[in-house]
Amino acid sequence: MRKLILAAACAAASLSAHAAVVSALPGGTVLVMPELNTYGISPQALADGIEWSSSGPNSVLGYTQQFGFNDNGKWLGMPLASPNDSVSSMQLAFTTPVWAVGALFNYAPNLGDATIAAYDANHTLIESTVLNFTLSSSSVNQGVFYGFRESTANISYFVMSGAYIGANNFTVTAVPEPATYAMLLGGLGLLGMAARRRQR
Repeated sequence: MRKLILAAACAAASLSAHAAVVSALPGGTVLVMPELNTYGISPQALADGIEWSSSGPNSVLGYTQQFGFNDNGKWLGMPLASPNDSVSSMQLAFTTPVWAVGALFNYAPNLGDATIAAYDANHTLIESTVLNFTLSSSSVNQGVFYGFRESTANISYFVMSGAYIGANNFTVTAVPEPATYAMLLGGLGLLGMAARRRQR
């Protein structure tokens, strides 16, 4: 019985070790970004319990005019959010923590590192990654999806910073994906079989 309890504890600990960096969030909810087309935006609600804000004095939200990323092309006509400089950050804050969050990103690679990070309600870092991709300088409305998926709903802040990072199609998963449930049920089934076998 001790081995069974130890195995269950190890399985639970491994589930909450870190967030996975993901390149898609199938089934996630895409947040509608208002088309504001102004600079220096104050915090804005994107959905009930989800607020966007930026530390950049020239930040943009819902910007649909041309926005250049130097060697990584440009975005035009699709709403984007950006701190609009190489040192500021922007964030999504969740009143109720979420399981997963991400967005379509682009950045100016010759102007430093663009970083995304997930934090819990206590502002403790869960996971971070540096964007690392290049596109054609002539590309239009191109980018790469990056995000984080956790084993529990504990992402309270999604922070994006550096290199004129731009985001479109913020995507959130407020409930676990079916694969998470399947993994949990499979693990419980294995533990049950082990316990039954032990009794014989």
